[in-house]
Amino acid sequence: MKPAEMLAAAICASDADKAARVLEEHPELKSGLNGGMSGYDFGMQPLLAAVQRSDRKTVDVLLRAGADINARSDWWAGGFGVLDECSAEMAPFLIERGAVVDAHAAARLGMLEKLEELVAENPEVVHARGGDGQTPLHFASTLEIARFLLGKGADMDARDIDHESTPAQYMLRVTQARHFARDRQDIARYLVAEGCKTDILMAAALGDLPLVRWHLEADPDSIRMRVSEEYFPKQDARSGGTIYIWVFGWHRTAHLVARDFGHEDVFQFLMEGSPEELKLAQACELGDEDMFRALLESRPNLVETLSDDDRRRVPNAAQNNNTNAVRMMLEAGWPSDVPGQHGLTALHWAAWHGNADMVREILRFHPKLELKDNDFGITELGSALHGSENGWHRNTGDYGATVELLLNAGAKAPEVTQDLEASEAAREALRRHAARSVS
Repeated sequence: MKPAEMLAAAICASDADKAARVLEEHPELKSGLNGGMSGYDFGMQPLLAAVQRSDRKTVDVLLRAGADINARSDWWAGGFGVLDECSAEMAPFLIERGAVVDAHAAARLGMLEKLEELVAENPEVVHARGGDGQTPLHFASTLEIARFLLGKGADMDARDIDHESTPAQYMLRVTQARHFARDRQDIARYLVAEGCKTDILMAAALGDLPLVRWHLEADPDSIRMRVSEEYFPKQDARSGGTIYIWVFGWHRTAHLVARDFGHEDVFQFLMEGSPEELKLAQACELGDEDMFRALLESRPNLVETLSDDDRRRVPNAAQNNNTNAVRMMLEAGWPSDVPGQHGLTALHWAAWHGNADMVREILRFHPKLELKDNDFGITELGSALHGSENGWHRNTGDYGATVELLLNAGAKAPEVTQDLEASEAAREALRRHAARSVS
């Protein structure tokens, strides 16, 4: 292991003593402490990694070695500092060591007096861009701070750079606990009352039935809105996509968002106003077999009338790792080979997740194999091999069984070379297959 990798491993393990030893044995590392840490995302430096773990001992080790407490990560949309990434309890510790409180940190940490001071010195800081290109209003943690910023001219509809999303969209759910102690829906409701831009997903999350009705009256087709690039297209190709991907999850509809947030009245209203094929898809997503069977019985030819958009619900469900939804839709007659995001089919997604149960279900419907007409030019087996090293479920997926299932179904096995991108479990499945082919 290289020295930089050794340091990164020590920091990720919150092992301050080991981090100190690595820096002592490899003093050349000290000159790079304010650059991105080896193997870490978003250009974040070692100090930020320690701060994210609330590891005070390692923070002090890095500061003694020359780390700059006010260095920001190297991220194209706007770098992050230690006060952007720390828990509220960690902030005083960092400020005592020289961390400078800017408008974004003051807004996030509830430091109203400090924020008032900063705005008095420079009124333009209400428009300043911080981490991900967010404004201070994106970071607001209290109603008082939101009111203050709006009163000083903050743009309630300003979109950040990385996720092209508004403050209210960010506030619907906490995605990382260290950033905020709670959901900020009270602030989102305040911004809605003040006239910020809304959408039906936001209305569903807030349980605001009158606002849901307003959106449907203004645009009846909005009942089909879901978290996807179709409804939230990127303006910049480098963008990470709408913050709703993290707040709600890919392909979540207003119906599912309402149910996720416990707003049953909104869910029932949306279901009652939905066309039959949309109701059927929601029943699948929820795993409600009674509703699913009742809808099919009332419209036995329903699947034959599905639009292209409705057909894509199978790969969308597979992308969300929803085995039950995929099974129900396929049993109802949904086609198995329809491409979803990135041109990947349900089988591609199931394989990438290492979801052997889902792969087994899909294979019952005899999907085509060796499909490579997608953004990555990758087959279903290739997707499994890549996922075993890089997938969202690479530590929990059953990639050995997944690879075995695909090979038994007729997928073409690659040669097991040293540079093949695949986990050991996936490699072993390939070796067993090769051995059987020879014997």
